[in-house]
Amino acid sequence: MNQPRSAWLYQRVARLIETQIANGTLRHGDRAPSVRSLARSAGVSIATVNQAYLQLERRGLLRARPRSGYFVAAPARPALAPPSSRPLRNRRPRSVAAEVIDTTLASLRQSDVLALNSAVSVFTGRLNGRLNRLTRQVLRDEPDLPNRLSVPPGDEGLRRAVAARLALAGAPTDPASVVITAGAMEAIVLSLTVLCRAGDTVLVESPTYFGVLQAVEQLRLKVVEVANRPDVGIDVAAVERAVAGGDVAAAVLMPNFNNPTGALTSDADKRALMEILEIAGVPVIEDDLYGDLHLGPERPRPLRAFGGGPVVTCGSVSKSIALGYRIGWAVSPEYADDIARAKFCTSVACPTLQQRVLSRFFESGGYDRYLRQLREELAVDRRRYREAVAEHFPSGTRVSDPAGGVVLWVELPEQVDALALFQQALDERIGIAPGLMFSAKGDYRNYVRLTMGAGWSPRVERALGRLGALARAAAAR
Repeated sequence: MNQPRSAWLYQRVARLIETQIANGTLRHGDRAPSVRSLARSAGVSIATVNQAYLQLERRGLLRARPRSGYFVAAPARPALAPPSSRPLRNRRPRSVAAEVIDTTLASLRQSDVLALNSAVSVFTGRLNGRLNRLTRQVLRDEPDLPNRLSVPPGDEGLRRAVAARLALAGAPTDPASVVITAGAMEAIVLSLTVLCRAGDTVLVESPTYFGVLQAVEQLRLKVVEVANRPDVGIDVAAVERAVAGGDVAAAVLMPNFNNPTGALTSDADKRALMEILEIAGVPVIEDDLYGDLHLGPERPRPLRAFGGGPVVTCGSVSKSIALGYRIGWAVSPEYADDIARAKFCTSVACPTLQQRVLSRFFESGGYDRYLRQLREELAVDRRRYREAVAEHFPSGTRVSDPAGGVVLWVELPEQVDALALFQQALDERIGIAPGLMFSAKGDYRNYVRLTMGAGWSPRVERALGRLGALARAAAAR
């Protein structure tokens, strides 16, 4: 298949710089040609040069310095090991998770706190202008829309778009199986409400997103945890042992870029999981929130692509398009009617205007082109953040190398108490997420979750340096 002309052009520019590095014309520490000058000399656009430089930075050949340009990077540092699979447990039970979560959420509302604890990407803000233009167009075409209610299952055009995206990911879907929700979290909560009753046991990963743990607690459900290993994902053997007794009502799984480990479960393990859960009669609630933010060549397939028993696929636009829209979906041929009914009984409907705007956004095209650029920049920032952790954090620190998503899972030396580090960092206006938030048992006391979606700036670089200094001081005590 012939490549688009734009792809050929930026690859040609990238090869030009790569050749100069290889033959010694450009050496470590040298400043690469400015974007404007290279665009003139190569006869290409500034956007093409920017794309070429991003690719070279992703490969570790160049490194950007804010307001200074691009420079030839130093040879790569030795790779950091991934976090271990067996966390240190708390020596004493701690009833602090709710307090920490409340403090973390409060910090996200403070403009003077650098949100390295936020699992979102700042790059989505680039779509604001386009979404605002579409909003004006929708209101011109349908001026009565603010007073029209889009009852469950939601806007038909948006449901078709969600079904089409799932089909492209390898899971053909009928739009009638799609229910629009107020974000992925509501989709998960509604699914738990439909599948479980108070006192039932739910299988979850460890670590897992703290919102899932809060929802399980709020619904008065019990939890059985199975490991999610940063290097390979969900522990299939542990799942098989956990469901063998027959008392698990549902499983909440995040095989595509677990939050917080960033782990991707392989296709072979996904297939095995679906076979095990089907035999055990356990329906699955899949959180596929980060599937579109893969940093490899292909989007990983959701669980429903592997057959087996019932799966409710939950997703949202929060991480890839519009955080503030709070629009998500739950997809299930088996339970769509029940979920729609539960949605109506809890929050009646989702905002009509946002659904219609998103429907037009998907129809207008360009989403995949935007995602390619977003993934390029996230891949570059993954390297930047990991290099900063390697440079500034204490000896013995381990960090994940996620194949997608926007978070890094950092294991600190045993003597570092991540809760104390969280409080110290917050005093210096730096937000991090301590590991105990991600376990029902308060495990991971020497782990933290960091974003790699906050962009790269002198402020971020300084904050990671300061955070590393605090961690080194704690490790030395």
